[in-house]
Amino acid sequence: MPKDLIPTKEQFEGLMAWLGSSTEDPGDKYETIRRSLVKLFVWNGCLDAEDMADETIDRVMRRVPEIAIDYSGDPALYFYGVARMMLKERRRQRTISSESQSLELRGVTTRSGQSDDDEINRKFECLDECIAKLPADSRELILDYYQEEKRAKIDFRRQIAQRMGMDVENLRVRVFRIRASIYKCMEKCLGTIALVQ
Repeated sequence: MPKDLIPTKEQFEGLMAWLGSSTEDPGDKYETIRRSLVKLFVWNGCLDAEDMADETIDRVMRRVPEIAIDYSGDPALYFYGVARMMLKERRRQRTISSESQSLELRGVTTRSGQSDDDEINRKFECLDECIAKLPADSRELILDYYQEEKRAKIDFRRQIAQRMGMDVENLRVRVFRIRASIYKCMEKCLGTIALVQ
């Protein structure tokens, strides 16, 4: 993050003062908002949910001097509004990225001279390798989690959560962490493949 975007001590104190304007303890309010933001980003499929939550807080923190003057209502709602805008930005970036990728992939072969089928097969090979590297309980969970369809999927996930002695929300967070480790492993594996070519 560029230095000028890192919140200052004064900005943090301003945020705490704004959050402390309600009856709730500002530290507790901050933690509640951060947890809610992380959940929001997890539910929207962001692998970097905690970073996104921190960036949301940083953006709000820098604007507190402007908004605290005449803002009325629960400050948490302002954070959620900023988070929704960040999700829109992320979707827009993904759309632009996928459009440029589809333009690149319209040819029969990729830059490395391999067909699209070869690329897809390599990705599946990497996925298999990364799942195989997981601890047995994580591997079993991730494979179970993505079974079934529609309503059956919801019921099945509820059963998995009950079997593991947790609620569905905690199950989602656990699966999110496993997916994040698979994603990192995939990036490494695909990067290695690119270097070999």
